[in-house]
Amino acid sequence: MDEPKQPAAPVAPVAVAKWRYVVPNAVTSASLVIGLMVMLAASQGRFEAAGWLIVACVLLDKLDGTFARLLGATSKFGVQLDSLTDLVVFGVAPAAVILLTIQGTPELAESWAPWSWAMYASLALFVVCANLRLAKFNVMAESGGPAIFFGMPTTLAGGLLGLFLLIGLQYEFDGLLRALPLIALLFAAMMVSNLPLPKVGKRASTAGNVFQAVNLVLCYICGFVRIFPEYLLLVTLGYAGAGFIWGLLHRSELREQLTGEGDESELAATGA
Repeated sequence: MDEPKQPAAPVAPVAVAKWRYVVPNAVTSASLVIGLMVMLAASQGRFEAAGWLIVACVLLDKLDGTFARLLGATSKFGVQLDSLTDLVVFGVAPAAVILLTIQGTPELAESWAPWSWAMYASLALFVVCANLRLAKFNVMAESGGPAIFFGMPTTLAGGLLGLFLLIGLQYEFDGLLRALPLIALLFAAMMVSNLPLPKVGKRASTAGNVFQAVNLVLCYICGFVRIFPEYLLLVTLGYAGAGFIWGLLHRSELREQLTGEGDESELAATGA
């Protein structure tokens, strides 16, 4: 008589290809390393190099999200890792670069000497508001927020500061360099505001998608080759300006849309 068969051991579920998650997280980690290099370059007096490294971080920040979506590798871990990286790269690093640039340039240091406390406060507030902005973004990500930013993204704020630094250095605009702490203060307020800004994504018209794709490719070329910061600044300011104007004009519609979805947590997070 045959012995009773032992119940088959439960088959372990097929593991999801973990390499898919490695790719976007590796890009995010590379951005963090470059963010540390930003501060190292600034501490060595290589302010222009620091500005270009911030631009490189902006480009990598776009890539990690793109890879995550293409590979189906979005995760809560990835969201948290990205936010922690953004705090260092687009919050702490730009503030440190501005501080070191002013302290390392005698003319700028002299002009801020009577108001050094205001400069320190402005840059510290920029970092704090970047942290608050990222915390709010994480809440919205968990609740499935819409394809709209509420408040200036930290990537945009840090990237613009890096570009302003590059333009100021290239053309010796001491006035622009001197105003960087004040610009950072303005961006701090915008990061924690409820100003709507459409995310970069697929548009309704073919012409709009082609225009956006061409400019995106040119931005990557200019950013990694380190040429034409004027073009990068123009594109970034154009997106921010047109986007915020559109958001303000459609603010009531966005509010009705969110209210209609009945997501109270999202409304609380956005302040719409």
